[in-house]
Amino acid sequence: MDPLSDIISFLRLRSYLVGGFEAGGSWSIGFDAHEAVKCYAVTAGACWIAVEGGGAPVFLQKGDCFMLPRGQPFQIASDLSLPPDDWRRHFLGAEEGTLVQLNGGSGVTVLGGHFALAGPQAEILLGMLPPIVHLRGEAETLRWAFERMRQELTDLEPGGILIAQQLASMIFIQALRLYLNENKGTGWLFALSDQRVGAAIKAIHREPSRRWAVETLATEAGMSRASFAARFRQLVGESPIEYLTRWRMLLAGRRLEHGEAIGAIAHALGYESESAFRTAFKRVTGTTPRHHARSSSHRGAVRFLT
Repeated sequence: MDPLSDIISFLRLRSYLVGGFEAGGSWSIGFDAHEAVKCYAVTAGACWIAVEGGGAPVFLQKGDCFMLPRGQPFQIASDLSLPPDDWRRHFLGAEEGTLVQLNGGSGVTVLGGHFALAGPQAEILLGMLPPIVHLRGEAETLRWAFERMRQELTDLEPGGILIAQQLASMIFIQALRLYLNENKGTGWLFALSDQRVGAAIKAIHREPSRRWAVETLATEAGMSRASFAARFRQLVGESPIEYLTRWRMLLAGRRLEHGEAIGAIAHALGYESESAFRTAFKRVTGTTPRHHARSSSHRGAVRFLT
């Protein structure tokens, strides 16, 4: 798999909900802080959205998509100066997959869903994204998936829940793709789009057990050692060897959750001794491999220190 697919494979979709609303006239809705990632498409009309602590409001037009990855309270409205109604007044108790009518509808249509993600990289991944991910003119790209997901959750056909789960994953990944194509930033997520540093990251993911050194990774990137090390840190926010170690520990955490022996995991990930592996695991995760193996069935994921 490519590195983005590798990382996303660690994320587990805990829950998902799909629906939307149609609004007419003047309206304003306030939403509380939330755990789930919200992702929506504006398929008709236009409106404003403002996220608490998220900078300037964003004007959304027909064809735009937006994702709210960090969970801050937000307001969406025809006019942000209007006092917001509490979201519960309109949406609490609404049937799964339905479009809620505000003021009779017919002006603005917003279709989408929200997905709760779990896994060792969820917090790190979402933390790299801004409070509002605004994707201009991409609604049609995601609209089919949202509408199909809504249909699966309302029709309750055999296998519908599994299809809805896969569609939710597809929507999230496609939204990330679209954002990365349009924006720059710091972190492994953005570094994947850099041809040279991305090549080194792909090499690490392809052979995590190899005894990589900065020099050999620089060769993969087609750069000098000094230039590569500086560019990698600039784009990723950590050194190549720190990234390699973090990726190995993610793989180790998953193997521990599956009950593999610590010694076997250490050998498979390129460590000469179990002691060296234990030390690296404790440094990166803040816990021991044995403790993680015992507690993973309760917590479901290892927490990585940042």
